[in-house]
Amino acid sequence: MNKKISLGVAISLIAIGCAITFVLTWTVSLNIYNSKISSGDQYEGVYEKLRELDAVVRNNYIGTVNDESVENAIINGYVSGLGDKYASFLQANSYYELQQTTGGVVVGAGFEAEADGSGYLVISNVYRNSSAYLNNIKAGDVITEIDGRSLLSMDEGTALEKISGAVGTTIGLKLLRNGEEISVSLIRQQIDIESVIGEMLDNGIGYIKITAFNDKTAEQFSGALNNLVDRGLNSLILDVRQNGGGVISPLKSMLNRLLPACVAATAEYKNGVRRTLIETDSQEYINVPMVVLVDGSTASAAELFAVALRDEGKALLVGMQTYGKAVMQGTYGFPDGTALTISNAKIIPSKSPSYDGVGLKPDYVIELSPGDTPETVSRENDSQLQKAIEILTPAAPSGSGESGTGE
Repeated sequence: MNKKISLGVAISLIAIGCAITFVLTWTVSLNIYNSKISSGDQYEGVYEKLRELDAVVRNNYIGTVNDESVENAIINGYVSGLGDKYASFLQANSYYELQQTTGGVVVGAGFEAEADGSGYLVISNVYRNSSAYLNNIKAGDVITEIDGRSLLSMDEGTALEKISGAVGTTIGLKLLRNGEEISVSLIRQQIDIESVIGEMLDNGIGYIKITAFNDKTAEQFSGALNNLVDRGLNSLILDVRQNGGGVISPLKSMLNRLLPACVAATAEYKNGVRRTLIETDSQEYINVPMVVLVDGSTASAAELFAVALRDEGKALLVGMQTYGKAVMQGTYGFPDGTALTISNAKIIPSKSPSYDGVGLKPDYVIELSPGDTPETVSRENDSQLQKAIEILTPAAPSGSGESGTGE
């Protein structure tokens, strides 16, 4: 049976409901207002100090105030004040280049360069099949001039900007290599970054070099691995030396080929919230002995790749202590094309303790000879690679007199 209420009671109930709604709305609004006031109070002293500084400068400074430079310096100062060594504020062109690199492509003459403290730039990486690669440019070459202008006549930022340019344009470089001066003209182009290189060594030992982790790495890795399997792979060396990482997204697909079903890593976000970061679900992984080559420049996604394989008992690590970066970054774009990168999560391996700031200690600590790097050392003199080959080479039959070192 339905029960009826009087008009007066109904009006009273409506009034009470409106009152409750008003109180809740007012409370929430007051909390938001107080939060904004608190934030404003927190920085009001800073804003006032900046206004005072600006007034003194504009009334007394004999130079010219570049408003854009001052604004960028203020923003960079805020980011620096976070104490996050991986945080950065990206100008629009730098953010665009980061997006390209993350996507597995780069526009340019085919090389990367960085300051060496002398006023010049040193080439740190050359992309295969690029204009720089085809013109025999090498890592370690020192750039002294760009398009006829000495780098000593410009600041580092200007020099790096001159390297960039549109597809099809040219860039003239003057280089120093072992005291010899070299002049070369290169063509800027769009280059697919080759981040994975595979080959078959003796005794069915496969070798895969991974130089970075980007959106195309997983596909390239799958192709290289399939090729080795077709050629009779029975053990595998994975080389992530000098690999500073990149994006983590390719790791699930790559580890799916190498690990049984497992949770390889979790991530801890703000306020202690944890989420699964990498979970493999493969039932047909490639179950062969593996060694991962690492060194002091193995970082971020490369370290996570290595520790996941070791934690699941699938690989030994050979080389030197890794860099020690077990935090993830998020990049947040703004309407003007700029972006902010900040650390937003801690990486937690499935079994190992955190290696952030510590690095991963290899199972076999092996040094290269002084002055050698993985890029410059010959294969025969690469003591780390040779140790990996020794580990994976089947022992010689008893009484054969062979050492089984793989050499």
